[in-house]
Amino acid sequence: MQGTPRGPELSKIGTFEDRDESQLLAATLNAALQGGAGALAKVHRCSASLPGPLRKAITDIAEEIEDAHRDAPRARAARRAARAVAENLGQPNAAVFSLFSASDCGSCRSCGCTVAEDCAKCAICDSSPRGRGCGDCGGVGVTPRTAFVLHQQLRNLADKTYLAAYDPDFWEHSVPVSAETQSDWFLLHCARAYDDLAADLLADGIPEPRCLVESVLLGYAVEGIGGFNIESVHADEVYQTLPASRFDYDWDFLANESGLLDVSDRAHDFLEADVAEEDLWDEWFKPYTDVEPRDTTRGFRC
Repeated sequence: MQGTPRGPELSKIGTFEDRDESQLLAATLNAALQGGAGALAKVHRCSASLPGPLRKAITDIAEEIEDAHRDAPRARAARRAARAVAENLGQPNAAVFSLFSASDCGSCRSCGCTVAEDCAKCAICDSSPRGRGCGDCGGVGVTPRTAFVLHQQLRNLADKTYLAAYDPDFWEHSVPVSAETQSDWFLLHCARAYDDLAADLLADGIPEPRCLVESVLLGYAVEGIGGFNIESVHADEVYQTLPASRFDYDWDFLANESGLLDVSDRAHDFLEADVAEEDLWDEWFKPYTDVEPRDTTRGFRC
């Protein structure tokens, strides 16, 4: 889908013999549009084996995206468009989550295992807690299935928070106890924060809080993920297509040891408190100074 003077138009890039290959490239291009780290390099790797004309068509699009990201206003517009399309799809493209690593195999000096073997031959990995004893193979963080489950959790909490904001007769715990007495305006912004964190995963990235509210809600989502209806997730067709990993659902490692899903001490204060002083809420939505702020025109779900 590309912007034209007449508005957005859907056009054909090429014909693929392999459906999974086309889905992976589509997901990688969308991740690049949304600013996903390393996504453009993955586009070039994924397209390297394609026939010449199709490879050139993909490469031209990648170069156009790269050029757009050099211009801040165009980059913001591209991210908005890609996010809007991704969020309005009934099901996220499974290939988005397959961009995460299920294994670090292939570089292990201890066992020489391959990606498909997932370190099964490595005595060091196999004998250590959660298989993270090998310095070469133990660095996997958010795996494809972990990313899918976290995305489902964030979207589920966003759904509940939007309902609580729009319907005064509805309430289900979807924000920390210390935030439950806040206004509908406050809940709307919390719901959007959940969506923003979920959108980070669709851009092939670890959720990166841009303000205190996102740090608090990411911590809340990870803390409560044990109560998530995992049976329904396991039955999901998208989930079943994703590669399994020995590192799936290692939430303690992700939140505490690796720091990938860790949140600040300030966020933990709100997560652990029963109530919070009203004058503290002003800081929740103030963007952090060391990260790029969210687009202020992104709007809310209707």
